[in-house]
Amino acid sequence: MKILVARIPEEGSYYEGSDPAEILQLENDPLAQPDGEVGYDLYAQRVSGELVVRGTLLSPLRMRCARCTEFFSTTVGVSDFLRAYPAPEGTDSVDITDDLREEILLHVPHFAVCDEGCKGMCPQCGANLNRGSCGCKTEGGDNPWSALDGLNL
Repeated sequence: MKILVARIPEEGSYYEGSDPAEILQLENDPLAQPDGEVGYDLYAQRVSGELVVRGTLLSPLRMRCARCTEFFSTTVGVSDFLRAYPAPEGTDSVDITDDLREEILLHVPHFAVCDEGCKGMCPQCGANLNRGSCGCKTEGGDNPWSALDGLNL
């Protein structure tokens, strides 16, 4: 997104719209895929030779669950976007696309979970436990830590 600095009035200007999902550069990412355009609601103002931009960003994504490895839809939101760019007299435009991308990617959860109740996968056979039990027998009962119950220190 480019902001035309010369057209911004003294009181500032609002920008609302969307950019294509390609600005996120997630085409080959195995954990997150764009699921729509990157939306923005920004306010830009010239202050002492700088362009100050603040506002909110929204980006719908399809993410791989860290527990069950299934893809799910979510929206990454940024409510506190704030950047200042040098904009001395004579500056025509400022491109803020890289900063929009960076801010959204910083807000993507590292261990995204499809649902707080997600049971994940069986550590022995790899079956998705959200779809039903797998039939694997675990030593020491259901709790892998139960073997420590008999430890006498």
